Amino acid sequence: MKKNILIIDDDRDLRDFLQQALSAAGFYVETVHRGAEGLRKLLTEEFHLALIDINMPEISGPNICRALRKHDRTKNLPVVMVTANFHNPEQIAEAQKDYGVDDFLLKPFTGVDLQQLLERVFSSEKKDDIDVSKIQDISDYTIPHLLQRLYVEKVTGLLHLQRDNAKKVIYFKDGYPVFTRSNVLNECLGRMLVAEGEITQVDCDQSVEKSKESGRLQGTVLIEMGLLTPQQLHGALTRQVTKKLLSTFAWNSGTWQFVSGKDIKKNVTRIKLSPASLILQGISTHWKAKRLDDYLYPFTEDYLKQATNPTYRFQDIHLNKRGEAIYRSCLGVKTLGQLLEEHPLARREVQKVLTALLISEMLERQATPEEISVDDIPSVDHTDMIDEKLRRKILDDYQRIMGCDYFEALGINRKAGPSEARKAYYRLAKEYHPDRFLGSDLSNEMKIKINEMFQYITQAYTVLSDADSCTSYLDELVNGPKKTIDINQVIEAETAYQEGRAMLKVRRFSHAAKSLQRAIELSPEEPEYMTHFAWALFKSEPDNPGVQNQAMEVLLASREINPSLDLTHLYLGHVYQSQLKDRQSEKSFEMAVQANPDCTEALRELRLINLRREQAPQSKGLFKKFIKKD
Repeated sequence: MKKNILIIDDDRDLRDFLQQALSAAGFYVETVHRGAEGLRKLLTEEFHLALIDINMPEISGPNICRALRKHDRTKNLPVVMVTANFHNPEQIAEAQKDYGVDDFLLKPFTGVDLQQLLERVFSSEKKDDIDVSKIQDISDYTIPHLLQRLYVEKVTGLLHLQRDNAKKVIYFKDGYPVFTRSNVLNECLGRMLVAEGEITQVDCDQSVEKSKESGRLQGTVLIEMGLLTPQQLHGALTRQVTKKLLSTFAWNSGTWQFVSGKDIKKNVTRIKLSPASLILQGISTHWKAKRLDDYLYPFTEDYLKQATNPTYRFQDIHLNKRGEAIYRSCLGVKTLGQLLEEHPLARREVQKVLTALLISEMLERQATPEEISVDDIPSVDHTDMIDEKLRRKILDDYQRIMGCDYFEALGINRKAGPSEARKAYYRLAKEYHPDRFLGSDLSNEMKIKINEMFQYITQAYTVLSDADSCTSYLDELVNGPKKTIDINQVIEAETAYQEGRAMLKVRRFSHAAKSLQRAIELSPEEPEYMTHFAWALFKSEPDNPGVQNQAMEVLLASREINPSLDLTHLYLGHVYQSQLKDRQSEKSFEMAVQANPDCTEALRELRLINLRREQAPQSKGLFKKFIKKD
């Protein structure tokens, strides 16, 4: 059954555009130009959605929405406010609470924005609720589409996959796959290394037996046997969890079930590829010719162009040179079929690239050709920095961007036009797209700052690219106070952290603990602050059992937030040593090496443990062969 939509807006051009777009999408659409008339229709007739301009004659959009929420007939009616006046998430959240509005369509908007809005509003009817544990069938294209769908919806939880006796669980955090478990025997670490030619089957069997006897991890045993270095083990574990996920791309049958949840198990070894990169790798490795042909055939006559939405356009997909050239050539002037004909000797490779770009929504399809300005094509510029420099740059840019107005955030003057705003926005959106920081092991707090910056510059571009909203915003800057994010606390916390680290280096542990405790008070979810504070506290009174326990509690909390920080595991190992908890201590040092193969202090502690074990009767030396190679 078609759904009825009512548009209440005094802008005739906008009413006509919305009516045409929604009618073409299969909806029954009515329009009115005055608030009172629109409210009467909504209270007396049957509608499934109301699009209401915020500034309306007679009755304003907010007052219409408040009135609807007072009546049983309309209290659950989806209401979308059309506006260019809201500029940040705080204003939107406040409006949702005050008016009872369900969603916002921010001017200026595109057809894609409108389509995504409709998908959000009618998501419970258009697709199964992803938060309900409903078992569904896997088909040829299920896995990559699921990855993209979960990425778009930014979900956290577990994706359960099963085909015959094979079972896999993929852990998701905010839409990103972070870990995979599998009961498939060939996907265990030893079997994978045998298949890769890194070790022999005999080596694998011996390591399994030693692991069972000692209770140590198989990876640790492989290092002890001299078969792997810590760096090689770290790389192997990362490949292992990634391959477990990618192998599901070959599945064309079975079932899937998603179970949402706020808390999921955290692991040292993590998948560090974006969903788009995983989609490309999975398709390139596991999709055969027929599946590629069948998927692309319906789109042969469609013109392909790069996505207009930067969230999709700037995903990190790791294209090779040919892939980058193909992506750059998608300007909306060539059909998919024409693009394939241009590469007859590399047709399969091009098919894989285009399939991945389409599923990850980095490409859009359209029925007619459309020129895209060269200015709309961002240049490729990837900058790799060491973690400390990266943290410093993020904090500096966070201070600059979040503490200034939209013009300053984009780096343009107040007389700049929409074209200059677009260029500046694309440059910044590419630099601070969340995908870029997957492999950096940044803390949740730093990732939140990155997301805030990305959202802020997106809001800035939305406002400044439209003449009316830009004029309104300029008036707000001149005549009214602008709500800004207070970043003084962020900067004060970082200053205290740096002071604490400096005190640690000169062994002034009590002073370091005071500075680092101040950093935690100002920024309580930053694991680096927590880890260094715990260490300073422990070193200030290393023989005090109460201090030992307090330091351990802080370190465990830090580990829960970011299990990839090697210093947390290292310091935990030392605290456990002081409490004579030898097994926990050794395990922590092992985890430090897994998190960072170059953690020399953890390796040294493990060597010492091994030497003590060798001196004991009937002992088995940890890292024995590895040490002999040093």
